[in-house]
Amino acid sequence: MIWPRVPVLCYHRIEQPPAHAPRDTNFVTPEQFAEQVAMLASWGCTGVTVRDVARWQRGEMTLPPRAIALTFDDAYDSVVTAAIPTLAQHGWPCTVYAVSHQVGGSNVWDAAAPRATLLDAAALRTLAAAGHEIGSHSRHHRRITTLTDRERQDELAGSRLELEARLGSAVTSFAFPYGTHDRPSLRALSEAGYTSGGTLKRWANARGGNPLRMGRMGIGGPIPTWQVAAKLVKLMVTPSRA
Repeated sequence: MIWPRVPVLCYHRIEQPPAHAPRDTNFVTPEQFAEQVAMLASWGCTGVTVRDVARWQRGEMTLPPRAIALTFDDAYDSVVTAAIPTLAQHGWPCTVYAVSHQVGGSNVWDAAAPRATLLDAAALRTLAAAGHEIGSHSRHHRRITTLTDRERQDELAGSRLELEARLGSAVTSFAFPYGTHDRPSLRALSEAGYTSGGTLKRWANARGGNPLRMGRMGIGGPIPTWQVAAKLVKLMVTPSRA
């Protein structure tokens, strides 16, 4: 059966959650992640990048019958240590959204969260060389909708230019920090040279839909694999408003 739309999943940290916050939705344990990917593979899914989904939406390419994109916000080290080995077992690529001003730094924007190291430029280049996509998650992880025009340009265009200088290749995908966006931010996103914008709107993406307002479903917390499956089924029947 061919899926008429393409779901995009959003992950953050593939790690054990801290003892004081076992239900923190930024965390998925490596064991949970492996079970989730195995479940998707058993359904006949094939992993693709967000760049591919955007091209498919614009009618520029075809995708496998049950394409699905896995994305990782913030570019934590655990993407390489825990997520990539699991994806490699299935030959799947992913899209990693990096905060350009904190490449090789830490999650300083989240004072309440445990500190964690973010992937450095060499690691991002290695991922890109292996077929994974590196996208932007802004310069400083600020809510784009709260910014002035100049600040918005700095966070969007500035981040793309910083990442492209570090990678030596084009960066065309963006994920809105916290998922927040509005019409001015979508317009600014296009003007900054991006061809896709990841939100946290819960819908799967249709051919002909707006790739600058791409739906993504967040996955996190100690939920069993069957519940992830149920959420995905619900996602596929939710009308897209892109």
